[in-house]
Amino acid sequence: MVRSTSFVLLALVAALSGCDGPEELPAGASSDGADAVVAPSSASAAPGAAPGSASPSATLASPREVRETQETQEQRLERFVAMVDGLSEPDAEFFSDNLVSNETSFLHVADELPALAPRGQAYVGVGPEQNFSYLALLEPSLAVVVDIRRDNLRLHLLYKAAFEASSSRPHFVALLLGRPTPKGGVEADAPVAEVLTGATREPATEDSFAAAHAELRGRIATWGLRLSPTDWQRTKAIHRSLFEGQLELRFALKEANGRTYPTLGEMLSATDREGRARGFLASEEAFRKVQQMQREHRVIPVVGDFAGDKAMPGVAAALAKSGAKVGTFYVSNVEQYLFDPGVWTKWRRNVAALPRAEGAVFVRAWLDQGRSHPKQVKGHRTATLVASMDRFESAQRERPYGTWWTAANDGILEVAPAGKEAGE
Repeated sequence: MVRSTSFVLLALVAALSGCDGPEELPAGASSDGADAVVAPSSASAAPGAAPGSASPSATLASPREVRETQETQEQRLERFVAMVDGLSEPDAEFFSDNLVSNETSFLHVADELPALAPRGQAYVGVGPEQNFSYLALLEPSLAVVVDIRRDNLRLHLLYKAAFEASSSRPHFVALLLGRPTPKGGVEADAPVAEVLTGATREPATEDSFAAAHAELRGRIATWGLRLSPTDWQRTKAIHRSLFEGQLELRFALKEANGRTYPTLGEMLSATDREGRARGFLASEEAFRKVQQMQREHRVIPVVGDFAGDKAMPGVAAALAKSGAKVGTFYVSNVEQYLFDPGVWTKWRRNVAALPRAEGAVFVRAWLDQGRSHPKQVKGHRTATLVASMDRFESAQRERPYGTWWTAANDGILEVAPAGKEAGE
């Protein structure tokens, strides 16, 4: 595939050269896992894009270039490939496979997050499927999912291919699980339970897995990524795990600890504090928002350490060069693994390098490992918190955080009651 040299230089070379990036780049560590410029998209379609699916989308072109030209599907694909291949760090070991999230509280902020976070800005996240629900809520211009495990990137490639290929919510789930294409669809307002039932009505067989995997692998191959034989083998192994586990597939530690974690079906059916389904499969509208982003190559998985020297600084530099700004950074509970000597300093450096929109927020997950959180809902082991990114910067100029509890509880934001301003 021939790529536009100028576009790749804009999106990648500037990032990797250190232009507009952090002043110092010391050695890496281990972890867990101006406003965004918008330009009209062209009529050209990416492989798998439905007719008429193009719409306004974010670009990594400079503001002047946006005024002078339109971002095409080819350019969006070039950016996607340049960032996935060019910014990803080597794979790293971690103690969980994380094919399914274990954060059952992630939608407990479904009401407050859109009210607190700047919408339409760039999004940075970590981990698997829970990111898609945040994308549906926030409608970011661009999303970059940074995770230390290369298997997370491979999983996101399968998700992207399923989004591209699917004609409906049940079809999407069926492709992901290696099942036959569902016969018939569901109504636009059909609940998640009906979507999952429709997706799994036809029996899953080795033939259906082979057909679904061939469909997804074929789409992945069209993007032009530099994928090794190991990447292809692991991608098939991950898809097979989804096929064998189906909706009962769970988050798993490499060393069993006796805990029972939520299933994929439970995570796809997650609700807010009021018990309302708010995930990306909860409505046709939410699903189509994420599907459009995927078809426009605006969800970009990158292998990277939050306190590393390549992926995070590269993402920051690419965004800064373009004029895009981060509105939401979903960090999960990664920070609790960054308190080793010298590591937290690099995490602070990488956060400081990110261009931020006014009012930018962190979304954190407190994991109860013997200490519960005041915001923790009964029956949940996690509590999801929205916090100020500005506070993260200012607080540590006074005194660096000494513990994960201190970091997780500083700068927590609340939605002001009707008729009052926040802080009154």
